[in-house]
Amino acid sequence: MNKLPLISSPLSEAWPSWLLLGLLLCIVMAEVLQPETIKMSFRTTFSRMERMFGDSAVNFLGAVALNIYRLGIISLTLYLVCYKGGEFSMLTYGLILLAIIAFVACKSFFAWILSYTFDLRRVASLYLTQYSNLWTALCIVLYPILLVFVNVGHHNFFQWLILIIAGLFCVDILIKLVQHFYQGLSSLGYIALYTLTLEIIPLAVLVLGVRQIA
Repeated sequence: MNKLPLISSPLSEAWPSWLLLGLLLCIVMAEVLQPETIKMSFRTTFSRMERMFGDSAVNFLGAVALNIYRLGIISLTLYLVCYKGGEFSMLTYGLILLAIIAFVACKSFFAWILSYTFDLRRVASLYLTQYSNLWTALCIVLYPILLVFVNVGHHNFFQWLILIIAGLFCVDILIKLVQHFYQGLSSLGYIALYTLTLEIIPLAVLVLGVRQIA
């Protein structure tokens, strides 16, 4: 009797588990090359302290490993949240990854333009350092959730859990944005412009694009 072929899904495909294993190696490498990366990421999430890795320069390989980890986790998270059924393929994941890389590049470029336009280069640099820490902390929190997600299932439950965590993360970003840039009523215009042009609109476009791809 012929066996029925398995339906492609996050639960039936092997590549998400291998991907998560590779990403785990990336964050371990980042921690080894840049000690206390994880600790300082969570510390700055709940304070105004910026992670500077002590007084030493950032290790290039450690920074690359950390960026690969963050991009990989966010790409897989968006794919799983936006997944509507059908083939769960690594090719689609790759397209989502490219879309996120383009998103980050454009966001960084426009953030640089705004910081020069409003002469807030130093404050913007401190904020972007903490923003990076928030992404690291978020990805570390998401990792075990994704690991269970792709091996156990319960799609709707984990989708909502991820959305709740992402929502809390967005609130924390807004708080950090106000802490760094608020200098009186005159600064509210910059904060509103930054939030709208570099957070809300790009993120909405990215999510809608991923939903079309997934």
